[in-house]
Amino acid sequence: MNTKSIVLSFFIAFISITLGAQESLPSFIKDSLDTYLQSEQKQWKIPALAVAIIKDGKIVKTYTNGVTDYESNTPIDENTLFMIGSNSKAFTATLMATLEQEDAFSLKDPVVKWLPYFKLHDPWLTQKVDIVDVLSHRVGFETFQGDFLNFDNELTSEQIIRKFALITPTHQYRETWGYFNTGYTIAGEIIQSATGKTWAEQLQEKIFTPLEMQNSLALSQDIVKSNNRTLAHTIIDGEPVVIDYGDIDATAPAGSISSSIADMSKWVTALLADGKYEGKQVIPVKAITATRTPRSIVGTAKYPFSLYGLGWDIEAYGEHKLIMHTGGIHGYLTSVTMVPEQNLGIVILTNTDSNYLYEGLKYDILNAYFKNPHRGVSNLYYDFFEKNQNEKKKQKEAWLKEVEEKNKPAVALSKFEGTYVNDVYGWIKIKKEKGDLHIDFEHHKDLKVTLKHTKDNNFLATFSNVLYGQSIFPFEVVDGDVKMFTLKLDPQVEQTTYDFYKQ
Repeated sequence: MNTKSIVLSFFIAFISITLGAQESLPSFIKDSLDTYLQSEQKQWKIPALAVAIIKDGKIVKTYTNGVTDYESNTPIDENTLFMIGSNSKAFTATLMATLEQEDAFSLKDPVVKWLPYFKLHDPWLTQKVDIVDVLSHRVGFETFQGDFLNFDNELTSEQIIRKFALITPTHQYRETWGYFNTGYTIAGEIIQSATGKTWAEQLQEKIFTPLEMQNSLALSQDIVKSNNRTLAHTIIDGEPVVIDYGDIDATAPAGSISSSIADMSKWVTALLADGKYEGKQVIPVKAITATRTPRSIVGTAKYPFSLYGLGWDIEAYGEHKLIMHTGGIHGYLTSVTMVPEQNLGIVILTNTDSNYLYEGLKYDILNAYFKNPHRGVSNLYYDFFEKNQNEKKKQKEAWLKEVEEKNKPAVALSKFEGTYVNDVYGWIKIKKEKGDLHIDFEHHKDLKVTLKHTKDNNFLATFSNVLYGQSIFPFEVVDGDVKMFTLKLDPQVEQTTYDFYKQ
């Protein structure tokens, strides 16, 4: 269906303002937000959008608009599920801090105490890295380093963790902050080792059930069983396209949770109340404090400070301190933001991975509450997004032009066929089919790559999974023999590269 023919505002499934709170709402929220959201959602081509604002212990605004997907045109409601990606990390960190209060373990425990198989390239580092280190991204790995191992493959959690003994961290231990998804896989395995229950079981018992998050699901494999779920989307050639849910349960504690705007509102309400829900202390106050205590310095470029606790970014916005996180996973982008001093929380859920509304909108809402001028931050982000998309389009066109020139590599295509090995990943196989080279992967059975020659010994690599993007794989040819090539992924998947050597 042509998305331009759909008027999203027709599908407003639920818009509520808590009675008694309407008069206290900032004028932008009360008078303009609905219209603004409909306009921005249309501009960003987001099939489904859900927003909640929590203030002083009450849900003062809930907005749901759109459809699960354009094919079915099924309207969403406040209970419709979205995958929340890395907003799962705050759940995991809070669960870890809660279990510490129950004496299951200490957050200061070395990882190896609970996972004897845990190893890093440096034996000293193996013994030193503790639970706080892996939850606060200060082990020394570069952001997303090793993430190709985490998603859409057949590796178990333990196998993924063991692979990291083969990776040399980019930075020194605790030298800098580097977003380490596998740290949360490690956390999940520690929970099972220490308590005898899985991360998913403990999450249900300690958080989902007492907070009455009745629709929320821990594992990515479960969202397909729901009767009220959005579908995942990405943008291809300017239009939203349905893609598969990610298979991320081996690293579930880092990003596999699915939730609804109603359930996420309960979560944020409890966090703003220092762990209380419906008069009952569900999450220990000390656990809340532990997650919000700064552990790592992220940077100072954007604001006076940008820090990281356990599963939470901690940033200054003017004179205000924000506790927040974003989440991006196959076809979804989400954000959770809290201003504890003002007892204010914001949740934004979207079902495309090609928007900045989830990020810009929170600042539009914050500015309204902070009495700052309205800037239309989401719209400002769109200008940047459009420029970035145009640059990607030009790059793709340049690569395709080189392919069409039909230049010849240094040796025949048959010379590139064979098995290649990377010490960290394992093997891949290149074979020639119908005039092009194709790659099969040891650990990604469903992932394929088509290689088309551009110039010199470079090939344009197109992944069957659109999330991995397109890139140039350079091959090294010496004296007529192909020696190796470098595999590059979309930077949003992993920024480091993998050198594969021909056997």
